[in-house]
Formats: sequence, C-alpha cells, structure tokens
Amino acid sequence: MKKHLLYITAVLLGSMVSCVDDDSYKVEVPVADITLASPEEAENFDLNNMEIDEYTFSWNETIDGGTTLLLSANEFLLSPITFDTGNNKSHSIAVEVLDQIASATGAVGGNAGTVYWGVKPTKDLGIAAREIRSVNVRRLISRLLVPEDQKQIALDSDRPELPVSFTWDPEGEDPSTEYTITFSGKTDMSGEVINFPVGAVKVAGLTQSQLQEVFLKYSNHPFKGIRVYWNIQKKGSANYLSRTSSALDIDPMMIFRDVRGDEDITYKVAKISFRDGRVQYWLAENLRTTKYPDGTNIEDANIMFAPSPTFTDEQIKTYGGYYRPNPTMFTKLPSTGWRMPTIAECRDLYAEAQAQEGTYNVLRDPQFYNYESTQTDPKVNKWKLGLVTAGQQQGEDKAITNTGYSYIMATGIGEDNHRAAMLDHFAIWEVWAVGTNVRLIYNE
Repeated sequence: MKKHLLYITAVLLGSMVSCVDDDSYKVEVPVADITLASPEEAENFDLNNMEIDEYTFSWNETIDGGTTLLLSANEFLLSPITFDTGNNKSHSIAVEVLDQIASATGAVGGNAGTVYWGVKPTKDLGIAAREIRSVNVRRLISRLLVPEDQKQIALDSDRPELPVSFTWDPEGEDPSTEYTITFSGKTDMSGEVINFPVGAVKVAGLTQSQLQEVFLKYSNHPFKGIRVYWNIQKKGSANYLSRTSSALDIDPMMIFRDVRGDEDITYKVAKISFRDGRVQYWLAENLRTTKYPDGTNIEDANIMFAPSPTFTDEQIKTYGGYYRPNPTMFTKLPSTGWRMPTIAECRDLYAEAQAQEGTYNVLRDPQFYNYESTQTDPKVNKWKLGLVTAGQQQGEDKAITNTGYSYIMATGIGEDNHRAAMLDHFAIWEVWAVGTNVRLIYNE
C-alpha cells in the first residue's frame, strides 16, 4: 500500500512540475490597474469628530469609461456598496453613509469596525482589484438610547396596547423643547416619514399598534420582518437630535384585517415553515365572513353558521362559516392576495406536522379540537394554526355533523363540486360535504 501511495504522489508531483514548465497551463487573472492614494492602510476614522462631515477616498489613475469606488465589510470586497465616480480620482462620503456601511461589520454605535475599499473600472467590476486597503471606522455614538441600534421587536397582536419604550439623551437642549419620534424607511430619514409627537420628555412609549402602523407603511409584504430607522426631531425645527438614526427590526403582528364593505374582521395568521425551505402563511382561524370581497352578501345557499342554542356563542365564532365547496366559491370567496389551498397543500401540511415532535398536535387548537384531550401537551398548537373539529354541513337541512373531525375546503379534488379535505387525526381524506370551513393561504 505504501508503494502505491509513493507512486501516486510522485506522479502528482511530476504533473505539477510539468504544468509549471508548460506555459499553456498558466492562468492569468485580470486585475484592475489602479493604485490607491489615500487613506493609508488601517487609517482610523472617528465619525464622532464633529469637525468632519465627510471622508475622501482617492486613487492615482482613471480609466476609459470611468471608475467605481467599492466599500465592503469583507476583505475581498464581497457584497460591496458602490459609488460611480466617473472620471474623477477621488470621492467623498458623508459621515452618516460611512456609519451605515460600518454597521455591516457588526460594530454597534461607538465601537470600531473594519471597512475595506478598492477601485475598479466601472465597465468591468468583475475583475480583481489591484489593491485593497482597510480603514478602521468608529461608528457614531447615538443620542438615541432605547431601543438600542439594530434591536429586534416582535409585535404582539394579543396585546396591541402594550408599549415599547423609546429613550433619548437631550443633554444641552432647552428643557421645554418638545420632541417627535420620527420613523423612515431610509437611514438618512429621507422620503416619507411617520411622526409621533410626544412632548417635552426624554422617554416615551409607542404601542404595538402604532409600530404595526410603521411596519405597514414601509413593508412590501404583510408578514415578513423589515428594518426601519428612527430619530428624534425637535418641534419647530427640521433638525434631528442625533446625527445618526437608529435601526429597528420589526417582526409584524401576524394578523390579517379583512374589510368587506361594512364588515371588518381581523384574523390571526400562522407562518408554516417546511423542512425543504418553503414558507406558507395560513389563516389561523376559520373564515367567518358573510360577504364577498366586493361587499355584497353571500347567498343563503352558499353559507351557514352553526345553530344556536345547539352550540355556544364561542363555538359559533370559532367554527366560523360553512361554505359550499364549488368552483364559484373557490374564486369569489378569497380576499385579494389570498387563495384556497389545494388538496396537495393540505396533504403537505399534514405530512410536515406528522414529521414533528408531537405530530398532529402542533396543528390542533387546545380548546376546540375534540378528538382527544390535548390541553396538557406542550406541543399543542405549536404552529399557532389552531385547527378545530367543527365538522361539516351535511344535507340540505344544513345540519352540522361529524364534529369530531376537522374539514377544510380545498381545490384540485376532481369534478365533484362538494368535496373537502378532512383530517381524521392520522390521515387526510377527500370527502363529500355540502358546506365546510375555509382556511385561506396568502398568495405569495
């Protein structure tokens, strides 16, 4: 065995030598022919120096087609912030912009992070930089104290009036100065802003509902978290208290407000994360609307609710409406942005649950799932989907039957207009139903 290893090693070494001797094997990497001038390697930038509003980067050559300055938190200039500098040999960057670039290093306010910079031809940014230098950037010390920079806040739809505290340092200001907490989608507070006047204080609380309002203003997806920026503005002035804004990462309330004419219902929403990386957003309550999205009433033949006094008011609300599963309702019933699940998606949901610790209990509502006692199982409703055993509408007399099972209206079950997906606790079945509950999926 050793002889074979020695032989293989010798062959590999011989191959490597021959490759070196043979010019045809040489690999030439294109490099930008631009040398850097200033700042020097590892120079220190203290962004808190109030005498400096911007820092200048310069280089020794220009290129036909212009040059681009690249700054990155990565020593190889990966994922850079770029500045098209045209035919200039220098470019100045404002302190606030440098502070934002330095935030990508993970350094918080007042601490230093290493930023790397280089210059390349604008027409060929894919080639290597001849020279890459670093600068040590001490980030701005913010007068915005709480929430701290890059703080993540998950909004709670169950406690919409719960306050989040905002604190700032008003040292040197007139004690009678009134302030406004201002939010923007941009770090320089440009564009449209949202203002919350709070008076002559240095601590104020904004409710979960108010922060949800901020989220909805700047988000392009109702259920995915975003980063916004906040600062304190002095009343009667366009100036901000802090030279730099503070980042706030908001995870929104998982709710959907469904407005249909004069009907206004808010539903909980569940985020379902699959093992293969897919994500779906499902209504976490049974649909209970009496109207189509255009505000017109749903016909009596296409809707019913569990009758009273057979069922309690709480059951009637939780069970929601029983809607006729047919192609017309598939298209007319969902609100804009939402759709009916397919039978395949229902099977995927149940299969994913079965693979979890606790299996189907992760889907079940602890109070209105009647197959077995689940209240003591910590895995119950782990996904916050809250499936209930509301049964189905059976027969033209609109009786509610089979309330030991959970039914969901689903498409893709065939030609029969009265079909639904039924969970019998251990499997998913395609069944016949005159009316069944609806759980919509957000249409990505």
